[in-house]
Amino acid sequence: MFLVGSLLFADDPSAPTVPTILEPLKAKIGRHWAFKGIVLEIQADKPLTEDQFKAIESLGIRRIAIGNAKGIDDSSIKRLAKLNLEGFVTDGSQLTDEAFRYLATMKSLKNLSFYHPAFGKKGFTGSGFALLKDLPELETLTFAGTSTGEEAMAAIGELTQLKQLSTWHTQQTDPRNLYLLKLTNLRSLKLGNSLSKHNGKPRQPCLTDETLATIAKMKSLESLELTEMQLTFPVIEQLSALPNLKKLKLEGVDISAKDIEKLRTKMAGVSIEWKPMTEAEIKRLQDFLK
Repeated sequence: MFLVGSLLFADDPSAPTVPTILEPLKAKIGRHWAFKGIVLEIQADKPLTEDQFKAIESLGIRRIAIGNAKGIDDSSIKRLAKLNLEGFVTDGSQLTDEAFRYLATMKSLKNLSFYHPAFGKKGFTGSGFALLKDLPELETLTFAGTSTGEEAMAAIGELTQLKQLSTWHTQQTDPRNLYLLKLTNLRSLKLGNSLSKHNGKPRQPCLTDETLATIAKMKSLESLELTEMQLTFPVIEQLSALPNLKKLKLEGVDISAKDIEKLRTKMAGVSIEWKPMTEAEIKRLQDFLK
């Protein structure tokens, strides 16, 4: 792979040159992608111009990552949906639920990630995720840093084609997370805890002991990552019921080393990744979970 201007290309002498119209977008190599083809990562704090849209369309881009996406709204999604994209990532986009009507037309879409979408914005509940249930290639979804909760999660539960789901820092309040039981093709799951209520109401953690009982029923899981929670052996040993689990990662999870050793004995066929938290880290976690 090599860098030409502001695009990352496969080692292909026929790769097109970078249009100068894209240079103001300060594109850079994306950390999300590693594949043969073309990836474009741009910063879009302002709406894209017509010339910039045309330049992007001319390159045959298959995957786009847009950071600082304050300039990406429903009309932008409508325009970008015309591309034959396989992967689409935004951070801070200003969409509404209407945008999902356009995303639902992207039949080639395999990977979709929304970081901090429309935080606190009226008109975005995440219910539109359900419109993506007929995308035949969609395998991977990341949804994190959002002011939406139950409606979005219920809609995500309709995406039964998913093989990988990562979600954290939402306003989900039900620790049972029963929507997960609909995702019978899921192989990989990452769950983190909910955010404090942005409206000042008390926190309602969505990742608790109760969640583990639901996860233990997800027989298709091969990889599981849990973050930002406190656990004990009697709770986490429920995961031994997962027949296909090969990897368990506990990141920022407060659990004793003794319980981890018991878990490794109980789940000898599972690779368990964990490191003890410092006192300061435990204190920050406790404050976060209040």
